Amino acid sequence: MAKYYEIVVFPGNPKKSKIRRFKIPRFVIGLFSILIPSFLALSGYIIWNYTSHELRYNKIVHCTEVYKTQITKLEKEVHQAQAEVAKVRKLDEKLRVIANLKPLDQNGGNMWGVGGISEDLVPSDSNVSTLSPEESEQIRQLHYDLFRLERLSKFEQKSLKELHEQLISRKNLLDSTPSIRPAYGYETSGFGYRISPFTGHKQFHEGLDIANRVGTPVIAPANGLVVFTGRKGGFGNLIIISHGHGITTRYGHLSKILVKVGQHVKRGEKIGEIGNTGRSTGPHLHYEVRLNGVPVNPRRYILN
Repeated sequence: MAKYYEIVVFPGNPKKSKIRRFKIPRFVIGLFSILIPSFLALSGYIIWNYTSHELRYNKIVHCTEVYKTQITKLEKEVHQAQAEVAKVRKLDEKLRVIANLKPLDQNGGNMWGVGGISEDLVPSDSNVSTLSPEESEQIRQLHYDLFRLERLSKFEQKSLKELHEQLISRKNLLDSTPSIRPAYGYETSGFGYRISPFTGHKQFHEGLDIANRVGTPVIAPANGLVVFTGRKGGFGNLIIISHGHGITTRYGHLSKILVKVGQHVKRGEKIGEIGNTGRSTGPHLHYEVRLNGVPVNPRRYILN
């Protein structure tokens, strides 16, 4: 078997160039037949691997930029939420002062004594691992802040609901508590013991007498429900209003009754007119305030 391969190169113009012959050892041809496919395969792998890593790198860079954008947006939302919660907390404090309720614990009472944030609240995407430790911690802290704000928001909602109920209750009580003069005129007889103009003996007077001309308006001193209208003994023409919370008011000696039983009246609404009916020595209004059926001094319920 020949040890060489001979390569003959024929010139394009035999007159100007000579025929050339090259001898190549057989083992060199065999070596190239092995090296060239190996080189091509290695080059292909390197190109594929480089392209794959470049794509992964570009994806990581893109994800990192997305996370950074989300972090910035999340930080802004957290700061806005914190500002809103702070406003709600201040409003809560003011309303509690108005409603005479105990102030809340600044840390929300025991609402935080439930352990740390769950790992489920922290992003588990493998791309997060490409961020720096500072950025990863920043994301973790932002998620914790949102978790805390969510709980604080629920806590404040519960508190405001309590406040709302208390204020509504107190508003109803205030609206239903007699607080204004039922009629204008001269106070001719107050609450307490006096000498009766009819018997000349000492007698307990259960109300307040306000004298004025017949036809002077009589108004409701608070919201309430009319429970009685008509003539009643020495009261003459009488109106009784129930204001709830155990409070009732009486208006005697009226010349006119302008409301009906079952009618709801509001503070300041005209209900009748001063008269001289019943056991009376002259035109006036006999005004009573009763608490759980017991007469109390009406002056305590006149603020104007």
